[in-house]
Amino acid sequence: MIYLDPPPTPDDLRVLYEESVQFADPHYTDPERVASILEYYGGAVRGLGLLPAPGERVLEIGAGLAWVSRACKVLEPRVVTVAQDVSAECEAGCEWVDQYHVGTIATLDNREPFRLASMTHVIEHLVDPAAMLGEVAKRLAPGGKLFITAPFRPTGWRLSDGLAGWRDYSYLHVPAHVTYFSRAWFDSEAPRHRLRVAHWDATHEHGQAFELVLAKS
Repeated sequence: MIYLDPPPTPDDLRVLYEESVQFADPHYTDPERVASILEYYGGAVRGLGLLPAPGERVLEIGAGLAWVSRACKVLEPRVVTVAQDVSAECEAGCEWVDQYHVGTIATLDNREPFRLASMTHVIEHLVDPAAMLGEVAKRLAPGGKLFITAPFRPTGWRLSDGLAGWRDYSYLHVPAHVTYFSRAWFDSEAPRHRLRVAHWDATHEHGQAFELVLAKS
């Protein structure tokens, strides 16, 4: 694990995620870019067996533009999509979301379980990622899955390299990115929340990002 020290303060987090505009850039709106993003998430949902059955529920955490919900709706329009974010920036523009909840995940009703939850490029922003795993796990149905993507390491980086490579790493976003994860951390932490690693792939973007599925027992 690699941590940002000191971590961002609550005021930092509020400015970053509640008081700023994040999704107006062409990186998120260009039609070719949008098509590419949806192709990836649609392929992941299909290829990893993540698509819920009609009527089952999807929870997208830190949703922003809710790409996973959108990909699921394209594949199966009858799934129920719930997006959560602390910012209301994208709430009005995500017609593929059945419910857009603005607030922390702790304020989200947990009476109806979810078959699929997702955190796509979200977990690296959290000061307490272990607590988030617990919050998600208690909202998953038995056999439900949590899909995570996040930055991993600079291409080819080894521990003996020290800081070499990190200064030029495109995903080194300070102070927004708090933690860079290892598989070992998930292998250790997931069972505390009745989760297990069902899929791990750290080859994305030439080893700069990972893809993970945690399954609930």
